[in-house]
Amino acid sequence: MIQFLTDFIQNTWDLAAEMAPYLLFGFAVAGLLHVSIRKEFVQRWLGKPGLRSVVKASVLGLPMPLCSCSVIPVAVSLRKSGASKGSTASFLSSTPQTGVDSIFASYALLGGLFTAVRVLVAFTCGILTGYLIELFCKAKTPVVPEALSSAVSLSNRLDQINSLTPLNAIDSRVPPSPIISEFNSMDCCASQPAPKRGPIEALRYGFVTLPADLATALVIGLLLAGLITTWLPIDLLSGSLSSGPRAFLLATAISLPLYVCATASIPMAYALLEAGLSPGAALVFLIAGPATNTTTIAAVWKMLGRGATAIYLVSLLLISWLAGWLFNTALSLQANEGTAQHHEGLNSSLWQDACGLIMIGLLIFSAWKSRQVKANSSCAG
Repeated sequence: MIQFLTDFIQNTWDLAAEMAPYLLFGFAVAGLLHVSIRKEFVQRWLGKPGLRSVVKASVLGLPMPLCSCSVIPVAVSLRKSGASKGSTASFLSSTPQTGVDSIFASYALLGGLFTAVRVLVAFTCGILTGYLIELFCKAKTPVVPEALSSAVSLSNRLDQINSLTPLNAIDSRVPPSPIISEFNSMDCCASQPAPKRGPIEALRYGFVTLPADLATALVIGLLLAGLITTWLPIDLLSGSLSSGPRAFLLATAISLPLYVCATASIPMAYALLEAGLSPGAALVFLIAGPATNTTTIAAVWKMLGRGATAIYLVSLLLISWLAGWLFNTALSLQANEGTAQHHEGLNSSLWQDACGLIMIGLLIFSAWKSRQVKANSSCAG
């Protein structure tokens, strides 16, 4: 038992330290993006229906560090500001799968090849899913259902996109609807005041707000990954469970019921790879987990309707399976060699240990700061 705990702590720490330098850099880039994207830019890019807006929505969503629940109010704002169903669905599909923070973290644990494929698949998912919804779920005017639209005031709808603060979509003068109230209660989505642009705000968002949003999910993901790495023997999932339909079913079954953000899913995917799961099946897990969890599906149903939800879910699952199969078939040798080389002897260096300590301290501080702000807001209210 003592040996198991020792190995568990060591494996978990190695994963955290390996990710830390890249994740900290990703936080910095996310802060710069946060203060750089303006409402006029979003309006100009997504204001018109059609394939071009769908592609632009997918491009816009790729670098944004928004998790599955924090992307919802931003998507509501896009829809209310004139975005079509297709571009809204494209944004909802591509955004949770990636983000500048998760891209750097993917490179740290999974390597450059896997990271490039993941970003490409997320981009493709956004375009295909959005365009299919654009074709088959046309609407004369973009209307957000009352259950969601009542939660966002007209006056601040674009400020929410500017701030990119998770679940900062509810004006204090407007009573939130039940579904938005449920989203606001999640730990990963702390409400924050509208920010001012500038270097200080970039630092505040990148190293306080964003880490607070990710803290719970990231810690859980690291602990689960450490547990899987310690508990499951190497190559346990090899053979019939390594690749093919069974592996894809296993990855889908694990990912669908979980709420797991793009960054927190990375150490779990690494652990599954270590246990013998194929890169293609791990790719399915990384796509299906952040983009098709129950919270996102409920929001898509309310915002875009039943037909669009069916297209959204089926498209993402089919695309993820096809991408996983292509990855295993066309790039299997390169992917396996690259993954093995990158994973071999995962022992943190002194530099990585220092970054790991900084990252843990940052997560603790940001989570404490977020709870303090929420407590002060409750007292003021």
